[in-house]
Amino acid sequence: MELPQTGERWDPYLASVAARFNRELEIQLGRPAWQLPPDLEQLPFWQAQQRDHLQERLGIPFWQLRAPKKREACLDLGCGVSFLTYPWNDWQAYFYGHELSGEIVRFIRSRAPQLNSKLFKSMQQGSAHHLENYESEQFDLAIATGFLYYYPIEYFDAVWAELMRVLRPAAPVIIEVVNPDSVWAEQWGLIELFKGTEPIFTPLTEWERRIAALGGKIQKQASGELFTTYWIQRRP
Repeated sequence: MELPQTGERWDPYLASVAARFNRELEIQLGRPAWQLPPDLEQLPFWQAQQRDHLQERLGIPFWQLRAPKKREACLDLGCGVSFLTYPWNDWQAYFYGHELSGEIVRFIRSRAPQLNSKLFKSMQQGSAHHLENYESEQFDLAIATGFLYYYPIEYFDAVWAELMRVLRPAAPVIIEVVNPDSVWAEQWGLIELFKGTEPIFTPLTEWERRIAALGGKIQKQASGELFTTYWIQRRP
């Protein structure tokens, strides 16, 4: 069951992002891959992805910035199929997945027996700004990667408000955003638009101002060739 239309301003964004990642899963399961028009296939970005392992250099795994710790309860927003590849046993942390794509949620649930049953706690379908299925101060860490750049920056206000409710006071938040100044940003954006999700290029300085205005403090950041990841703490 996909998310219903609620009349919220975010509904069009949510619908396009859910459809995009449903399609990505279908490709992973054997459906034909995206067939780009010739002009997009000629872009240096696309060529580098095919030839030079560029995808591996675009961002960093969130755990390189702040790894989950033993027995921490971690909420992973927009986790996708990453639960099938996470190094669970290295972390010994408890993971709760929250994912917009209904297809991905069903897929991960069907693969649950393959996961560490002590560490994989649940997979819920929902948007990142609706976390009513979780208790107040339930989590020690929140991760939000792979999706914020498909929404206006104001959407992060709604996500942050919910995170502040479900996180314990000292819990860190890890987010990933796109760097509009990257040499790859424009070409990546054209391909994303073809795939049905139009990224919004919010300057990193604006992200940093917004984080501070919401009461967060950036503890550390790291960048790949396209994406920047922030480790944020709530100010006391």
